[in-house]
Amino acid sequence: MAPEAVDLNQIITGMGGLLQTAVGATNRIEAVLADPLSLALADPSQIELVILNLAINARDAMPGGGTITIETSNVRLGAPKRPEEPSPGDYVVCSVADAGTGIPNEILDKVFEPFFTTKEVGKGSGLGLSQVLGVAKQLGGGVRIETRPGAGTTVNVYLPRANGGLVSKTDRPAKPRSDLKTGDFQRAVVLLVDDDAEVRAAMAEMLRYAGHEVVEAEGGREALDCLDREGDRIDLMILDYVMPGLNGVETARLSRFRRPGLPIMLMTGFADTEVLGAETSADHILQKPFYTADLVAKIEGALRTASKPFGTIRLDPTVTDAE
Repeated sequence: MAPEAVDLNQIITGMGGLLQTAVGATNRIEAVLADPLSLALADPSQIELVILNLAINARDAMPGGGTITIETSNVRLGAPKRPEEPSPGDYVVCSVADAGTGIPNEILDKVFEPFFTTKEVGKGSGLGLSQVLGVAKQLGGGVRIETRPGAGTTVNVYLPRANGGLVSKTDRPAKPRSDLKTGDFQRAVVLLVDDDAEVRAAMAEMLRYAGHEVVEAEGGREALDCLDREGDRIDLMILDYVMPGLNGVETARLSRFRRPGLPIMLMTGFADTEVLGAETSADHILQKPFYTADLVAKIEGALRTASKPFGTIRLDPTVTDAE
């Protein structure tokens, strides 16, 4: 965590293009931003991911499309009614609202549990709301859900106020600032390989927002076909470790025959990365869960060392294209 005094209005404004792309053409993003607004104590990159997670959840709650409202305000809260809510005090709140299906009362107590999801298999990891709550709680805030089945849901994320007073429109720079676009790093063509379509879509938006071009593949076989088709155009490959068919390590091994010098990053949720053996170095492992800033930094490092050998990939003769 790297908390600092942040202007939530500025962050939301700077994410406008990313959010609209993430929710698709059938949905509209409407921002209702308080002016003036207190500065919040937050980590900018993690708050961006929180807002993106909530916007995607709101999109999924409205299969036919609709309006997603993102609102900011200053609030004073009394005693919490649920464990995920913050303690009494003054907060800056970011609310994301939809007019979708709502959350049934019988599952409301479960929505913050890791891996709990009502979506179809392969359509959701069940980690979105648990990550949102984790970020808010670590910062000293909390989350409150207001919902009614058939009438939509509002997720309120409360962040502690930072010292520094209020920020109004006249105090802000003419151009919205985005922490993801600062720094002088290479733009790359990234081959992103993950069998979970929703996770892959969210990651692809993060990569595009950071200025990279993304080619997507839903598995190892498709990734190898893409390497054959795209040739030297691919600058970097990002692989999920756990995939049906060829897993990430096996795909990395076979990719070496096609592109011996290609930088490859492996994503894993295993706490013990020894599970990867000697297949890759720690610098090329992306530990789940991760935030946008982590992803951008890892890519920058991988591109910077692209001319050097990538870890130690053991070419196992028992793993062939015929398998």
